[in-house]
Amino acid sequence: MFAKFSTLLKNKTFLANLFILEIISHVFYKVTFEDDLYRDFEINKIVFSQELDLYRTELESPFNTIIVNLFNIESSDIYALILYIIFQITLVLICINLDFLGNYSTLFLFGGWLVTVSWFVGFVENISVLLIILCYKKYFHEKDNFLFYVYLFLFGFNHFGMALFTIIVLLIFSNFRNFWKIFLTTAASYASLHFYLKYIVNFKGRDRFRFIFNQNTVDTGTEFIANNLLTFFWSGFMGIIFILVFIIFNSELEEIYRYVFAITLAVFASAIVTDVSRIFTIICIPIILKLIDTLRFLEFKNIIYEKYLILLVVLSNFIIQERWIYGVVYQSSPNQALESIYNFFARLVNSLMKNIWI
Repeated sequence: MFAKFSTLLKNKTFLANLFILEIISHVFYKVTFEDDLYRDFEINKIVFSQELDLYRTELESPFNTIIVNLFNIESSDIYALILYIIFQITLVLICINLDFLGNYSTLFLFGGWLVTVSWFVGFVENISVLLIILCYKKYFHEKDNFLFYVYLFLFGFNHFGMALFTIIVLLIFSNFRNFWKIFLTTAASYASLHFYLKYIVNFKGRDRFRFIFNQNTVDTGTEFIANNLLTFFWSGFMGIIFILVFIIFNSELEEIYRYVFAITLAVFASAIVTDVSRIFTIICIPIILKLIDTLRFLEFKNIIYEKYLILLVVLSNFIIQERWIYGVVYQSSPNQALESIYNFFARLVNSLMKNIWI
């Protein structure tokens, strides 16, 4: 274990990626807790013992509920601190598991997913991102690996709605390899989640599929996308959209169709909800991984062209910056109801040191 840790500390790509990730998320995007963090915490404390006749989709992602009850957390500050620590751990694990992309792994950090996980600490999207990377890695680079199905099951249990569409994207890029094994694993994750929600937490609300048929949900989602189409695509890919254009212009027709079908599916999944960019940024992750995976094997007539493309990806992120649709177009986090993470830690430190500092 210590040998692996020592090797990791000597891995310059990993260290560079982690440093870039922390700087971008905390300085440029500014990490924020989701607005309903403390309300969800109070619900999570009682969800095992009381019936809930309400609709709160976040309750369908069991991770936070299990954390609260497993460790018997009573303090909202401790809850927020633990979620932030988990957020940081997932960032480290993401950087570790991007190793299959080699030196090109840094490009992944410039996708729209980082905006989502940075602005919504308290949701489970950071865990979903990690599980998608693990699934992609095992599925395309370690074929028929048992762990792939474990990660797939956990992804479906963690957030079934996102998992369903993301899995279809993976299948599109693999010509539906091992379809039935994947289908059965996905079905098992849904059955387990349904059992958990119905018989363990006494959740009496509407599930995610019923939410789709709420009045104006699809109408609102499609309107958000139609009125902000360029912003919508930018929110998912950000600078990597230039790699998408380049790859499409240099691919065979069959491969172009795969990208078109995958992106169309991601758009459809985003259009049937109201928080369109949050969904789109996550479902785009396997597309982004596939783009980078393809780019690293392309042979350029002149290496300078590849450098120009990479430079365009990086610079465009800082020039155009984040654009994110959540009812309206945001250029900063829509979660402003709670104190900032920076003030949160300042308050905790001051509270701990109040009898020491003069």
